[in-house]
Formats: sequence, structure tokens, C-alpha cells
Amino acid sequence: MSQGKILITGAARGLGLGMTRYFLQHNYQVLGLDIDKYALTELEESRLPGLQLVHLDVADEQAVQTLSRLVERQFGRLTGIINNAAVSHPFHEPLRHLNLAHWHHTLAANLTGPLLISKYLADLLMPGSAIINITSTWAHQSEPHCEAYVAAKGGLVALTHALANSLGPDIRVNAISPGRVDITDYQPGKSAPPPPGPADHRQHPVGRVGEVEDIATLARFLLSAKAGFITGQEFILDGGISKRMSYVNNPAAG
Repeated sequence: MSQGKILITGAARGLGLGMTRYFLQHNYQVLGLDIDKYALTELEESRLPGLQLVHLDVADEQAVQTLSRLVERQFGRLTGIINNAAVSHPFHEPLRHLNLAHWHHTLAANLTGPLLISKYLADLLMPGSAIINITSTWAHQSEPHCEAYVAAKGGLVALTHALANSLGPDIRVNAISPGRVDITDYQPGKSAPPPPGPADHRQHPVGRVGEVEDIATLARFLLSAKAGFITGQEFILDGGISKRMSYVNNPAAG
């Protein structure tokens, strides 16, 4: 028996692919969107039951508007949306050389995209449904030369509580901010990043980096009626690493 019909953006690669497979395994019907034609083709060839795929740039307003009509005709009412599509590489050239085209592209995919998906598809959500925005711990902490990515993810955290107020009470909106997640098994057509090593695991208070299922399990809960009193919130899933002091030679100040 189907648990519902959900839409996942950025569904063909990385965390999005992992969540797509997770929700299909838990008897959801999934409409997956992605801009990567190669990854979409690979996923389509898997012929996974319950999965429909659409090639789409989430930052293209006309395409998203057309998608909403397609969903209404062919997919029916939705029970959830996961805004996951993103330009995921956080770094760019030094600030003084920052190319504004990169800035605009990153904000378009990571912030404008979730806005457009919410704007045009929220009316297709059944009352009591939910939207989840996949943000990042980069919204709260930075390294040099990551202004575009950090600004977009920080904006998405703020957009989450704004949407929660605009779309409530019928629709809930929450954010999940993952830390380091191992996606080495979900990178079709590209050389996968190296798997996390012992040092990567040890630096987390829980003793390991995140797994796709950690994120997907929380997303599934937030989409469910059991989370009916939760909206406008951000959930940080980083194994506790953001709560660990990172000063070098930090004196034990009382």
C-alpha cells in the first residue's frame, strides 16, 4: 500500500538519490526532478517501481510552472515535497575575485529553486502535508571563500520559517541541515568522493559521519502526521560536531 506521493528535487545524485531510494523502499510513490540528464537516464534504467522522473531546472520559473500542471494531470495530489536540489560545492575563488555569475547561479539553484517549487506546487499538497528544505550546517559555520553557498543555505533556513507562516495551517515547512554525510554510493557517472576515513569518523561525538538513511529517516518523520505540531523549525543532523570546540590549543577555561 502506498504511503503517499512525494516530490524530491535533485533526486538523481547524492543525498537526493539516496532519499529517493529510501522512500521507494518504504512504499512511497516518488516524482524525482533533476537537471542532470545523465544521472536521470541511469536512474530511469533502474526501472524502480513507483518512480517517475522529470528533467528540470528548479530555478527556471516557467519550467516549474509547467511542471505544476503536469503533476496535477498525471500525478495527482502530493503528500510531501523535499527541496534538495542544489549547487553542492561550497567553495569559490577568493572573495576579491568572486564571479557574480557564480553567486547568482548558486543562489538561483539553492534558494530561488525551493521558493519556486513551493510557490507553484504547494496548492497540490493535501492538507496536513509538509515541505522539507534540505539546508546545511554551512548556514551556521564557514570556511574561507564560501560566501555564495553559505548565503544561499542561510537564506533557505530563513525561507523555511517564512513559508511555514505563509502556508500554515494546512502545510507545514521544516528544514534539515546535514553535516558530513557519506554519499560515495550515490554518485552515478562521476568519480565518487573518497569514503570517510577513521579520522573523519572520530571527530564526531557519535563516532561516525552521517549516512543517507539518517537524513531520510528524519525526513520521513517530518512528512508524517506524527510531526503535526512541528513547523518552521531547523533540524541539525551533524553527529554533534558543531557542538565540539575547535580551537587549537584551547585552554580549559572555566
